[in-house]
Formats: sequence, C-alpha cells, structure tokens
Amino acid sequence: MNDEELDAAIAARFKAYEAKMRLAGDFKGRFVSSVRRKRAMRRLVLAGFAGATAAVCAAFALVAKKDAVCCDARPALAARSAPASDDEQASCLMLLGYLRECFRRSRSVRRKEEE
Repeated sequence: MNDEELDAAIAARFKAYEAKMRLAGDFKGRFVSSVRRKRAMRRLVLAGFAGATAAVCAAFALVAKKDAVCCDARPALAARSAPASDDEQASCLMLLGYLRECFRRSRSVRRKEEE
C-alpha cells in the first residue's frame, strides 16, 4: 500500500465518520450565549482593570501632591513690580493669544482698526 492509497483510505473513513455525526439541535443557541457571556465577562474585567488603574493613579496623585506654601500676600491678577531683568521675552501663551486674534478677527474689523 503506497501513500496515496493510505491517504484515500483515511479520507474515506473520516467522511464516513463525519456523515454519522450531527450537532445537537440547541447547539447554536448555547454557542451564541456562551460567546456573549465571555464577551461580557471580558468587558467587565477590562472595565474593572481600568477603574482600578484610575483609582491607583488618583491615590498616587493625592499622595504626591505637595501642600502649597501660603504666604501673607494677597493674590493679585497683575504683578506689582517690574521683572528684574531688562530683556523682555514673549511667553508661549502670549504668542498663542496673538496668533489666535490674528486668525480670529475678520478682515473688516482689521480694516476698521487700521483706519
């Protein structure tokens, strides 16, 4: 018996065995429900892990938070004295605000301001 004959004999036996076997009638419903149950459990585990991670991060943030040093001076919106250095530099926020105003204002408003 050569390899081709052996393969044909094994294939015939598998086909005969497969013809006898049938799935249970409610297999589809049970399979679908088990897949849904596994997905729900996976989502629940991931949500729990995300919640636990958020709680740990919040706890570390609270522990690592340093108390602000309080001073007797009242808070003010503007600095009371000029900076010590003579060279003035534009901050990033000032530059972003300027660019926002440049692109936000319409041309008619710019013409009115120029006149």
